[in-house]
Amino acid sequence: MEYSGQKLILRIQQGDITAFEELYKKYYVYLCMVAEHIVRHPADSEEIVSDVFIRLWNIKEKTDKIISIKAYLIKAVHNASLNYIEQKAIRLKSTDRLSISDLKVLAWDSDYPLGRLYEKELQDILANCINELPEACREIFLLSRDKDMKYGEISSRLGISVNTVKSQMKIALSRLRETVRNYGS
Repeated sequence: MEYSGQKLILRIQQGDITAFEELYKKYYVYLCMVAEHIVRHPADSEEIVSDVFIRLWNIKEKTDKIISIKAYLIKAVHNASLNYIEQKAIRLKSTDRLSISDLKVLAWDSDYPLGRLYEKELQDILANCINELPEACREIFLLSRDKDMKYGEISSRLGISVNTVKSQMKIALSRLRETVRNYGS
């Protein structure tokens, strides 16, 4: 028997495993596609979606405020996928070596139509963020990322200390991370 959204939530709150399985079967494939648009890896997408369903079952008694189960699940998968990307970025590189190209690769795959839209949007947002950096900070960041110069080379070229280069890069990367974090919210 197929339940409507509200009735399905009520049945799940009461611990009805059949209703939960129905929900799982109804949305699993769709939610995996949502996650894959973000994380770009089918196995990781499946794990994210499974985790979301497990969390839903674990909080089933508190689901009475859910108005649309589909909207809730999409938002939960979206947030879990963004958290996955953030954790992957932390694992890939230390934060002071995080580059714009890493952020673009982690955010969306341009092979997906939706990915091209988000990639362009993210590029524009990052470009604006870079343009809004203080002039010296922006110059140091661009020399490091676009010209692939090492901190010592930037220091010599600009006649400033390596510590100044490091602190300006820290400021730039902190603002970019904040921008990307706010973009995903």
